[in-house]
Amino acid sequence: MLRTMAGIIIIWCAIPAGAARAQHKSLYGVTFNNPVSASVNTMFWNQMSSHSLYRAMLKQRGYTDAQLGQLSTEQMRAALQGEKPAAAPAASRTPPRPATRFVPLPRRVLLPALVRSLTRDAQQQRAILQVLEAGIRGYEEEGKTTGWVNDVAGAIAYFVGATYLVYHDGESPSERGLDRLALALQQNLNTPQLSRAAAGDKQKFYELMIGLGTFLSVSYRQAAAAGESARTVELKRLAGETLKGFLKVDPETVRITEEGLVMAK
Repeated sequence: MLRTMAGIIIIWCAIPAGAARAQHKSLYGVTFNNPVSASVNTMFWNQMSSHSLYRAMLKQRGYTDAQLGQLSTEQMRAALQGEKPAAAPAASRTPPRPATRFVPLPRRVLLPALVRSLTRDAQQQRAILQVLEAGIRGYEEEGKTTGWVNDVAGAIAYFVGATYLVYHDGESPSERGLDRLALALQQNLNTPQLSRAAAGDKQKFYELMIGLGTFLSVSYRQAAAAGESARTVELKRLAGETLKGFLKVDPETVRITEEGLVMAK
């Protein structure tokens, strides 16, 4: 999910001086123009509590709903750290279209507004929009083989992977692990509430995740290449706070390995 970053950095380096230092709002600071979009945005984040995320990860490893219903969050965390998984449950019918997937509109619905929140300079806005567009195109080109095009779960996993890369000083997470994380998120978010959400609202969140993930990771790599240590430290701090808020755990205690999102031993 993060393989396209090297090419995007080449575009990023052409941005006028100062654009790479643009400060973006918090994830919750992005403005939505209607209450439905705002509530869907909140719903995505609320679904990411540690309990529900651990539940999805353990279910993927073979735990049944009945078994998971008897475990506390701490017990789930302990299971992820090495407790032997239960026998795999019987296969169940997979819905034809997961709730996280959507049919895209013929235009971007959030990206231009996201860019305007990053800087007020019109020239910088055009340059950053080019970078974020390249990020989405690269993500979707790769997604043709991984199956995560126009899927909110894949976009969230991409964002987590980008923040992980920055927090761990440029160490890329496992690609297979990100795919496993995306699958766990897709299963966890496959709810009637999300199924009823408008495609445009899902697309907004999809663009937000890929756009911010691209901006953060490319900013970090550009700053690191330029030897801007203060900038890299600040971006790492931001990534750490984001991961902690997103995963509800200390980012030092988790790793993205071939097995997906796992607790560090």
